[in-house]
Amino acid sequence: MQNINLYQRERRSGGGPRPRQMQLGVALVIAVLAIHGAWQGWELHTAGQAAVLAEQQAGQAEARLDVVKADFREPMLDPRLPLQLAEREAENRELRRLADHLKTLDAQRSTGFSELLQGLADRHPPQGLWLTRIRLQAGGDEMALQGLTQDQELLPLYLQSLGQSSAFSGREFARFDLQRDDSDLLQFRLSSQAVTEPDDE
Repeated sequence: MQNINLYQRERRSGGGPRPRQMQLGVALVIAVLAIHGAWQGWELHTAGQAAVLAEQQAGQAEARLDVVKADFREPMLDPRLPLQLAEREAENRELRRLADHLKTLDAQRSTGFSELLQGLADRHPPQGLWLTRIRLQAGGDEMALQGLTQDQELLPLYLQSLGQSSAFSGREFARFDLQRDDSDLLQFRLSSQAVTEPDDE
């Protein structure tokens, strides 16, 4: 009968890293830490240079500011300025008033004559009375009528007829001349001005 020994001693395999692996791991960690430290040092160096440059620029800006402050003079109000401004405003008001007056005169010149002439045409003189001269000035504000009549009673009738026209409503004549000429006709002159007008005939 054969005996079989089933009991054998187990050999334990060595667990954990080997010394060579440990050395490689430590060397790798040291290398990583060295690279990280170098990077941090470079960033610190770059930040330091940037801080120095910023300080230099700030110093230059402060120096320029000091120069500007030294040259700065606070503006002073000229005491003559309010008076000059008031004079300019008065001149502008006068120019506006003159411009408005010129516009009014221009409007009178363009429209005033036509209304008066239309009024004269609508109120034709009666037979025996003739207008020989019509003079309009100042946009129609100044007017002179000159003519002849065979009968002096026709003149008041003609003036009354003109007064009924809207163009002559409220108009008054400051001068009235009436004299007989060599042809035995009555020569009349009506004028809105009392001064003697030159005779252009």
